[in-house]
Amino acid sequence: MSKFFDSVQRFFEVDFSGVKSYFISLSLTIVITYLLIVAFRKILRQIFKRTTLLEEKKKETIESVVKNTSTYIFAIIILIAAIKPFVGGLKEVVLAGGIIAAVIGFGAQKLINDLISGIFIIFEGTIKRGDFIHVNGEPEGGTVEELGFRIVKIRLINGKLLTISNGEILKMVNGSVEKRRIFESIIVSFNQNPSVVKALLQEVCDELNEKQTDKLKVDKLTGEFVEMYKVYGLHSIDTSPFGYKFSIVATVNDIDYLAASLEAKEILAQKLYDNKIKMAEQLINKGY
Repeated sequence: MSKFFDSVQRFFEVDFSGVKSYFISLSLTIVITYLLIVAFRKILRQIFKRTTLLEEKKKETIESVVKNTSTYIFAIIILIAAIKPFVGGLKEVVLAGGIIAAVIGFGAQKLINDLISGIFIIFEGTIKRGDFIHVNGEPEGGTVEELGFRIVKIRLINGKLLTISNGEILKMVNGSVEKRRIFESIIVSFNQNPSVVKALLQEVCDELNEKQTDKLKVDKLTGEFVEMYKVYGLHSIDTSPFGYKFSIVATVNDIDYLAASLEAKEILAQKLYDNKIKMAEQLINKGY
């Protein structure tokens, strides 16, 4: 019984003023660090709004990286502030952190690989926020929403959000490197007059050139369009389903590709329907 009372007595002998001071100091560190990070993000955003030296995608990429990196910095600062009172000084904190990092490193090789890969991706400018990419040969691509040193978040066409670590990106096709080429093809029946089809496609190109003037890529040096909509021509007569294959092409701004491509498909389909163009059909062997 006496041991119990001794324990209670020792508990009340604890210097609660020190404990109080510790939590006040930690709370202030959290608040001040958070406010500084928020302020830095806002200042950076205001600077980008007032400058034209950087492309819009580069600005968004830097903001995305700063946002993700600042979260890790915030966590590290709070961790150091939390353990600092229990060690002799900052030198010991850094030394202890280095030892812990070395121990964890043996079991966290994948994390290190992700970070190194992320550094190369960001500083080499392989992808930027807003780029439309295909990863590891997947047929379904998406738009880069967030880019960090460890992960990349991609919004797929179907609306799903794909999160992939940088180290897992083995092969990547970037369809948004300043410009993209629209290449829309149709296959018409052998019973259809090719010259009629070519004339209709030219009408489609003229209409698209008029409607998509702001989407067509302009050469920065000459101020002229890189490639307006034009009939690529009849480039295959043995494709399946069997028929004549025609195509139209144009070069547009990468950020306008999806909208321009969808509009081109719609106008092309409507023009073929209105003029009752015979489309090719796949021959099916029913076993008769």
